[in-house]
This record gives sequence, C-alpha cells and structure tokens, in this order.
Amino acid sequence: MGSKAALSNGNEPEELTDLVAAFEQHNNVKITLSVSLQQHGGYLDLEWVAIARERTAPDPVVIGLASPSARIWGGEYKTLMGVASRLLYALDFALAEHEFDKATVK
Repeated sequence: MGSKAALSNGNEPEELTDLVAAFEQHNNVKITLSVSLQQHGGYLDLEWVAIARERTAPDPVVIGLASPSARIWGGEYKTLMGVASRLLYALDFALAEHEFDKATVK
C-alpha cells in the first residue's frame, strides 16, 4: 500500500467487486457500502460508510448501529480504490474489536 505505483489495473469497478467479496468471505459477513454528501471541515465532502452484518441478518437499516461499521471522508484520498481499501480495512479492524469484546476472559 505504500507504493507510489498505481494499484489499479484500470478496471476499478471489477477490482472493487473483488475487494468487497474478499472481505466478506474472510470475515463471513455481508458488507453494505454507502456514500453521502456532508459538510466536513467547512467543505462539501463524501462520507463513506461500511457496515458489516451476519450473512443471514435483516437489512442493515433494521439493525442500525448494532453492527460493526467504519466511516471515512473521501476528500482525504486520491482514488476510489484508495477510499474503498481504507474503508474496508477500517471495517476489518472494527470487526476484530467486536469479536474481541465478545470473547470471554479466562
């Protein structure tokens, strides 16, 4: 990720599909991505949100904030793949924290 070389092969929609599918499979969850226009630091920016829920859970709107989620601002990144990658890794971290919190201490 630290390389200055382009990470994309030129087909970002396909790459994004593969990336989300890999994170879903690795974490055994269903991921919902959303984007909304918001004020951030005095400017309009895109707020990107990823929500993870169990594969069999109902629509994420129904369960709300009970699911692990991550939020980032699009203006902080130069490419869509940069936004998606950072958002999914932040979600992966939130999922790990969620699992850790559920674990019982012996």
